[in-house]
Amino acid sequence: MSKRRVLTATLAAGLVLSMGSAALAAPATRVLKQFKVPTANSLPRAITNGSDGNRWFTESDNNVNFAKIARITPSGAITEFDVTAADGCNSCGISDIAHGPGNILYITANGGDLIRFNVSTLAFEPPVPIATAERSASSVDSVAVSGSDVWISDFNADVVWRYNLSTQQFTTIDVIDPADIAVDGAGDAWFAQSQHNPDGTSNIGRIDEGTGAVTDTFVVNAAAVDLTVSPVDGRVWFSARFPNFLTSAEAGVGYVDPADSTSDFFPLPTNGPANIAAGADGSIWFTQTLKGNAASITNAGVISEFKAVKGSGPEGIVVAPNGDPWYTMLDANKIAALVTK
Repeated sequence: MSKRRVLTATLAAGLVLSMGSAALAAPATRVLKQFKVPTANSLPRAITNGSDGNRWFTESDNNVNFAKIARITPSGAITEFDVTAADGCNSCGISDIAHGPGNILYITANGGDLIRFNVSTLAFEPPVPIATAERSASSVDSVAVSGSDVWISDFNADVVWRYNLSTQQFTTIDVIDPADIAVDGAGDAWFAQSQHNPDGTSNIGRIDEGTGAVTDTFVVNAAAVDLTVSPVDGRVWFSARFPNFLTSAEAGVGYVDPADSTSDFFPLPTNGPANIAAGADGSIWFTQTLKGNAASITNAGVISEFKAVKGSGPEGIVVAPNGDPWYTMLDANKIAALVTK
């Protein structure tokens, strides 16, 4: 998921908000492995699992100097693929990447097309144009795939796009300033609206998979950067890399629980929690840009931190099917994995 929009988590009617305190635990035995990206200064950012058993990530400086995606195998071998104008990237900056059915990766960029790559044939497929009269170039941010739907947030155009793989049609859903987007087990899409409300608070909303109805389900104080949904209990977790000076909320991680309308927030004011991801077992992992590492957190707020690499700038993170987290090191030009011994 992508994640450059400043979001935020306070009370809406009926929401019970508590402020927890993060507790550190002795981390499980994991070894940090690091793999250098072949292209210098490639700025690896977003990362996802592929249906081929590998991890796939983006390389782009967002100033349209270059755009690539790359594959990293479990053993750390990296292969890069240039994204050209024919593939849907005409001097574009890549935003996000997600895997979908049929061995296809879906890639968002600021060029007006949904880019597609087949991990089986190792070739790009024809891009899908998403430009309309309302579309604003350079605004597409996050992408998430669930079943036959590809969900795309378009911050500047105040739109969430829903692309149906069966009908090959886009549906426009009006959402003001949508930032990161994630999908739950029922197929509903969750999004964050950064500092959307007059008091500086933000919304974490839901789009019903069946009806397309939009509900601002939770209002939150923290400046959330990224979203993920636990596949086990359905809690929507968020990370807040920066403090929200409008609400005096610190940086940290937290969750909202649609099942009982409760939430919790765990301040981490000096860690710079960035992207966040859920594993198949419900484990929650996030990168910490300022500390240079990755960490996991339980529902009770118990955090396990792992080896830090100073100045590495961890960004995107994904949890492999075997439970090992993989993440990008933006400033170190590396991909990292925390592998169980």
